[in-house]
Amino acid sequence: MDLQVATNFGGPSPVAAELIAHVLAGGGYRKHMEEVRQRLVRARREVADRLHGLGMEPWLLPRGGFNLWCRLPEDLDSTQIAQSAREEGIVLAPGNVFSVSHGAANFMRFNVAHTLDPRIYRVLADVLKNAPRKGVSRSPTAVPGPD
Repeated sequence: MDLQVATNFGGPSPVAAELIAHVLAGGGYRKHMEEVRQRLVRARREVADRLHGLGMEPWLLPRGGFNLWCRLPEDLDSTQIAQSAREEGIVLAPGNVFSVSHGAANFMRFNVAHTLDPRIYRVLADVLKNAPRKGVSRSPTAVPGPD
């Protein structure tokens, strides 16, 4: 058993190397990766549109990659939004997780490949609607009556 483990650390077997060379030379891998890129482009566009419809503004639309950064309305905190969504079984990435200075409280990062489930948008809409607003009291206000 030790000999088998030691010899496998030397690199791929000749059969695996031949298979990899065939896949790369045949163009199949290139075609597959282009299809993946196109699906990501469509997903990025769809996610950006859906988040925009919830009042979240895409900070910029990247040409590639999995992540889309969005700005929340100024009076919302992304950590509170993420905590509320987590209570509903949805995991979100608040901006301050990625900020050493904690200057991204009103940003969220979305992985577009994982943000196509319609349930995410239902939960997010509800969480955004019920989220506490910075500087705004959520308690009912008294309506002045006649004196």
